[in-house]
Amino acid sequence: MTKFIVTVCLPPTKPRKLPEAITAAMAPYDINLTDEWNPVGEWDWWTIRSGASTPYLVLPAHDGDRRLVTASTVPRRKADLDPLGPLECSGGPRGMLDFDAMRRRSAHRYDALLAAWEELTAQHPEAQPLSHFVARHDSDPDGYSREDAKRDHLAQPLVQEVAQRAVAGDPHFGMSFLLNDPIAYFAQEHEEARRSAVLSAVPGFALLALDGTWSDGQSDGYWERANAYLDDLHAEAVVLDLLCHC
Repeated sequence: MTKFIVTVCLPPTKPRKLPEAITAAMAPYDINLTDEWNPVGEWDWWTIRSGASTPYLVLPAHDGDRRLVTASTVPRRKADLDPLGPLECSGGPRGMLDFDAMRRRSAHRYDALLAAWEELTAQHPEAQPLSHFVARHDSDPDGYSREDAKRDHLAQPLVQEVAQRAVAGDPHFGMSFLLNDPIAYFAQEHEEARRSAVLSAVPGFALLALDGTWSDGQSDGYWERANAYLDDLHAEAVVLDLLCHC
């Protein structure tokens, strides 16, 4: 079971009507829709995504428009949305949303993360990825356990520093670095990683199109297709994100 983001596209819909419209659009993909396991099921619960870290950005000319999805336009009994800042919302008509600014924001954040990482690597001894220690375990499973491998990996000063910053709420190193190996993450090719960050700035892991078609990041070329689809939506189509569980 896991949580993921699905970007939902709807025909022109007033914010107060969105919960009902989303329910209808998402219904075919409810894993509990049928008595048996729904063969096209994708979720068992969802909620309108509300968070201050990656809100939708609004074109300045439309700031404060009541057609945008915000805590003040969607009744609280239907969705508990976080209050957001100027030029921010939880979704709305495509023509009011600034996708280009969202992509620039993602690129800037990746560049800032990489700069913060390079600053840390200059302060600490070189560290090895977890795979280095696991390989040692694999070659000597009796003398060097998997627990030993995890312990030695985590004991490295650079890994410790990233973990401590994540717990402290560092703006660059999020909590995901407590679950994933930072050494392996930053060993990837940075231009490709930056490109991936930009491609995922607007669409979620899955996309529900206006015609009811579901696609997601498990298919080749999904991110490019999802971005192209969202960019080409007509101005009145509503776009918003759901946090789903499956």
